Amino acid sequence: MQNLSNSKNLKNLSDSPKLLNLLTKQSKEQYEKDLENETINIASNLIRINSVNPGFGGKGEVEEAQYIIKKMKEYAKKYNADLKIKEYNTTDENNIVRPNVVVDLDLNKENSLTIISHMDIVPEGDISLWDTNPYEPVIKNGKIYGRGSEDNGKGIVSSFLILKMILDEFKQKSLNPESDLKYNLRLIFVADEENGSTYGIRHLLKYEDELFQNGDVIIVPDFGVGHGNFVEIAEKQIMWIKFTIKGFQCHGSTPLKGINAGTMAFLFGDMLQKTLYKKYDAKDEIFTFPYSSFEPTIFKNSVENANTIPGNVEMYFDCRVLPNYDVDDVLKTIDNTILKFKRELPINLIYYSENLLNNIDVTYNVENLEKSGKLPENSKSIAEINNSIEKILGIEPKLCGMGGGTVAAPIRVKGYEAVVWGMGNETAHQPNENIDISDLLNMAKVYLAMIVKEDN
Repeated sequence: MQNLSNSKNLKNLSDSPKLLNLLTKQSKEQYEKDLENETINIASNLIRINSVNPGFGGKGEVEEAQYIIKKMKEYAKKYNADLKIKEYNTTDENNIVRPNVVVDLDLNKENSLTIISHMDIVPEGDISLWDTNPYEPVIKNGKIYGRGSEDNGKGIVSSFLILKMILDEFKQKSLNPESDLKYNLRLIFVADEENGSTYGIRHLLKYEDELFQNGDVIIVPDFGVGHGNFVEIAEKQIMWIKFTIKGFQCHGSTPLKGINAGTMAFLFGDMLQKTLYKKYDAKDEIFTFPYSSFEPTIFKNSVENANTIPGNVEMYFDCRVLPNYDVDDVLKTIDNTILKFKRELPINLIYYSENLLNNIDVTYNVENLEKSGKLPENSKSIAEINNSIEKILGIEPKLCGMGGGTVAAPIRVKGYEAVVWGMGNETAHQPNENIDISDLLNMAKVYLAMIVKEDN
C-alpha cells in the first residue's frame, strides 16, 4: 500500500493545508489499514455477486443493489449520518426488475459532486482462460482479481470510500460540513450500462429535475488508463443498423431466374460505406481514431447450402459518429443512398431476372442509437478533476475522447457536464480482470480533493 504521508505527491498540496492534513492523517498506519480493509471487503463482496446483465443471459443487478443499500444503511447507523437512499426501479421486457439506487449526503450546498457507477457486468466468457474463479475474489501482488473488479467495481468501491472518508472526518470533527466542503455528495448506482442503458441512466433521466442541475460536477468512473492521467470528455455517437436486403431466391446454376441478395448486399455495403466516409470526413484529434467510422460487421444469409442464390440477406453496420455531426443527417444520407442504389442496381448486376426488379428492396432498422456530445474544455467538471488529479497523483491530466460509450453520453446530451475518469489496468471484459487496491483508494482521494474547499 502506498503511504501518502511519505509520498512525493503531497508536495502538490502545499497550497491546500486542510486537504494535506486530512490525507496525511489518513496515511497513518492504523487509519490506512482500516481503509485498505474496507476497500478489500467491499470489492470482494461485489465480485461474489454475479450481476451479469440480463441481455447477456444473466440474472441482473437486484442482489448487488440490495448489497449497496444494506451497506449504506450500515454507514448511516455507524456514523449517525442522514443518508437519503432512494430507489428508481423499473422492469425490462422480460419482467426482470432493473434497480437504480441514489444515495444523497445533503450538505445544504447549491450543487452536488455526483459519481455515477454501474452495477451490471458482462459474462466471464471462456472460463478456461481464467486462472481463478471469476466470481471469487483473489488478492495477489496488490491487485484484486474477479469479474467486475474494474468494470465497474472500481466506481462502486471508490464511491463508498469517498463517503467513508467524509463521514470519518465529520465524526472526528476535522471537517465542518458548512465551511469546509463545496458540494453535496450524490452517489448513483445504475443498471444496464453494458447493454444500452435503457433501464439504467436513460430511465433515471426521466427524473432529471430531481437528480441533476446545471453546476453539478459529474464523474463517471468507467474509464481508466494506466496511472489515471486521461480524462475523457467526448464520446462518439453510436449507431448499430440492421439492413435487410431483399432479392429473389433461385438455384445457383440459374442466376437469370432470381436476383442475388448476397451480391446486392456487397454492392450496397460498398456504396454506403464510401458515401458515409466521404461525406462525414471531419477530424477530431482528441480521439485515438480521429474520424467517424462506418463499418459492416455481421452478414446473415437466408440459405445454408452452397448451391442456392439467397433471396434475403441481413447486414449490420457499426457506425461511430463524431459528436459534431447530427445523426439524423446521417440517417437521411442512408435513405438517399438506398434510393440511389436501387436506381443504379440494373447497371451493376451482371445476371438477374429483369422481371423481378420490382420485388427488390433495402430496408433498415436502427438497433441501437446513442447520441453524445463533447464538453467544452473550459467546463467546471474538467477544471475540478484536473486540479484534483494534479494534487493527489502528481501528474498532468490529458483530455481525450472515446469511441465506445458510457453513461456520460446521454447525460451530456441533456446539457450536463459529465467527465469520465478512473484508474485501472485496462482489463475490463477480459479474463483475469483485476484492479490495484491502491488505485481504488487513490480514486477516492481524488474525489475528496474535489469536494474539499481550497484554503484561503
